[in-house]
Amino acid sequence: MKQINHITLNTGHIRRSSPDEIDKGMYFALKRIVNDSFGPDGTTVLDGYILKSSRIKEATIGTIYADDGIPIITTICTETDEPLLWEMMHDTATVPLDTERSKPAAGPYISDRLEVGAMEHLGAMVWSGDFSRCFGWICLSPSSIR
Repeated sequence: MKQINHITLNTGHIRRSSPDEIDKGMYFALKRIVNDSFGPDGTTVLDGYILKSSRIKEATIGTIYADDGIPIITTICTETDEPLLWEMMHDTATVPLDTERSKPAAGPYISDRLEVGAMEHLGAMVWSGDFSRCFGWICLSPSSIR
């Protein structure tokens, strides 16, 4: 995979991400974090924040939570243009989004949705966008960043 579209649903900002943006030395740590995030308690990613993940169809969904259980950011990564996942991110939003439900992004994509806890946990905003990009690559095309 040569590129992944990376969209922030709240702002409509989109950029193309390439595998050379991911430090190859992080491969095994990222793989462990993602694998552990599917456990019932998720896994700690940084500064006490917890990542919990699941799979739906061809997508991996991850939500980062603060230690008080408040969701900070939800990320979906998928190779497909299947609109169901895009629509689901819009239908379940609790904050305003700048993207349109009826205009899904072209796959492969990583879509980030800032959650209600983002405003209370601004420190996580410093690193969560970079983390979701790494999360997307390790889930969609791990061989590209190895």
